[in-house]
Amino acid sequence: MSTGSLLALDHLALALAALLWPAAATFTVSAARATGAETRGHARAAAGLLIGALLATALRGALIAALAGSGWWFVAEKATLALPLVAGPALFAAVLTLPRLIGPALGREAGPRRPAPLPVVAAAYGAPAGVVVALTMSYPVEPLAATVIAALVAAATGLTWRTLTVPARTPRRWSVAGGVAVLCFALVWGAGAAWSSRVPAGFNLGSHHPRTAQTAPAVPAPRTVPETVPITDLRGPSGKADRRFTLTAAETRIGLPSGRRVAAWAFNGRSPGPLLRVRQGDLVEVRLRNRVPGIGVTLHWHGYPVPAGEDGVAGVTQDAVPYGGEFVYRFRAGQAGTYWYHSHDLSDPAVRMGLFGALVVTPRDARPAAGDHTVMLHTYGGALTVAVDEQPPVDGQARLTAAAGTPVRLRVVATDNVPRVIGVGGGVPYRLAAVDGRDLNEPGELRDQRLPLAAGGRYDVTFTMPRTPVSISVDGRADAGLIVTPGPGSGPDPAPARGPLLDITAYGRPGPDGPPSRFDRELTWVLDRGLAMLDGVPAYAHTVNGRVWPDIDAPLVDEGELLRITVVNRSRDTHPMHPHGHQVLVLSRNGVPATGSPLWMDTFDVAPGEVWVVALRADNPGIWMSHCHDLGHAKLGMTFHFGYRGVTTPFDAGHASGNHPE
Repeated sequence: MSTGSLLALDHLALALAALLWPAAATFTVSAARATGAETRGHARAAAGLLIGALLATALRGALIAALAGSGWWFVAEKATLALPLVAGPALFAAVLTLPRLIGPALGREAGPRRPAPLPVVAAAYGAPAGVVVALTMSYPVEPLAATVIAALVAAATGLTWRTLTVPARTPRRWSVAGGVAVLCFALVWGAGAAWSSRVPAGFNLGSHHPRTAQTAPAVPAPRTVPETVPITDLRGPSGKADRRFTLTAAETRIGLPSGRRVAAWAFNGRSPGPLLRVRQGDLVEVRLRNRVPGIGVTLHWHGYPVPAGEDGVAGVTQDAVPYGGEFVYRFRAGQAGTYWYHSHDLSDPAVRMGLFGALVVTPRDARPAAGDHTVMLHTYGGALTVAVDEQPPVDGQARLTAAAGTPVRLRVVATDNVPRVIGVGGGVPYRLAAVDGRDLNEPGELRDQRLPLAAGGRYDVTFTMPRTPVSISVDGRADAGLIVTPGPGSGPDPAPARGPLLDITAYGRPGPDGPPSRFDRELTWVLDRGLAMLDGVPAYAHTVNGRVWPDIDAPLVDEGELLRITVVNRSRDTHPMHPHGHQVLVLSRNGVPATGSPLWMDTFDVAPGEVWVVALRADNPGIWMSHCHDLGHAKLGMTFHFGYRGVTTPFDAGHASGNHPE
């Protein structure tokens, strides 16, 4: 059973125990106080509920033991806090309480030894406390929070027991006083947490986390402390540009073939924006102008290793371009491949509304190919669309013509917040030639297999055009995708592919050098979801190492360091993780080493319960955002950054800054 399935079952067992233990406690107390004919009914109900609660607790213990095999990250707070709060009392309940309920439940005399309700009462508080732990705690476990929860369970158990055992007038006084004390504590605790979580009016991400987070370097080596370098010095080269573009952001409405018209933000009046196709080695200059009232705009070059000052993150590498303003980006297109650009100020609404486009860098010596096309997938107002090259988006089946025998390269770009599954139907043999802009090593021939594509990721699919149509399906849908035909009368449209999902970590041939074996630093990113204070407001947030932006620890690295990063997903959501300015080499997934072509990615999907291990070479100095590219998750806290030692930024984020990195 997968780790994700075990996590889901553990949540069910937790909920079941949290319901059964309070019910068992209620009837156990009633059975202990009952007399005469009432005793049997209360005892029977209490015994049945108690047996159910014990079984639910045992099941949870077994699930936690199974989860521990996948890593301590998945069970830390469960094994050290949530389970002991209920398992200890449950053991006493099984030994001291249940045997005394069995007799009366079967109709025997209760006798002088009444059922002992205290263990059941303790478990009745401990089991719901497990729900609180699940909603509020992650990895690593916060000792103070764990102590507070354990103390509250103990206090509640003691107050209840006193209520049950002391004379009638006294318990009410103690119960009211205890309840008021607990309520006051909770209010003070919550107010303090809300206050401390507020995002400041302005703060500098270069100095927000001055310490080096995570572990010390695995291979210590003396390093010279670099001189301070402002990020504004880390810009593209000067000189005459080989390719110049101007992109103007403005409001518009998009007409779809179905007849729907959707309000959008667009570049140069279109969404997707203009296709920026350049040649490897070109010096590229892009002038951005903002004509959208009330918002700032930037250009982030998703996946492309531009200098840090060109990365286009508001409040980190620049100020957002205000209405009526402009900013000029310059970079050398040194790496060929398929990439895309989008605004990175309020990026969730900006991308959803249409501020994005494709960037394609073709190899310097390659001739223009007639069968080379971009295919952008995006949802406008709830309608999934496909846009080919400079054509408008189609909410249905887009169509493309390629002569039989023509080599076809489809550069598929996923711009939504959710993963997609790409299918190649029609029986044509094809190859996955590139992932996230990087060519794969000797990719093998595929037929009917489907390709899982992360939000923000890109796949280059290649095939030789047959004499019959080929379908490019999205999520197996017959009503959305792309049909490539050799011309009129070539045959009916093929059905979507239904084959198995391709494991891209085992696809292609390994490189000659193999993966690295020595690393300078080990980092761990544990992804989770739970209740947290987000900018002073309680939210069901997405967390990294138990925290939300901007309070997630930011590691400082030295140029040249090789990092080994373990990414753990404890949540029930898929997280497409995207470090800016770098690509990572996938080393393993769920403990299974990557055995295929060296797999370099800038956006990789970490599904529920998965553990990815990747390598990152610190070869691009700057201050770099890293976040989940489900931009709704990033907005709800799953945004952080890492910086190079000595790099500073003059730009601020925060409410008064006009900059909103996510």
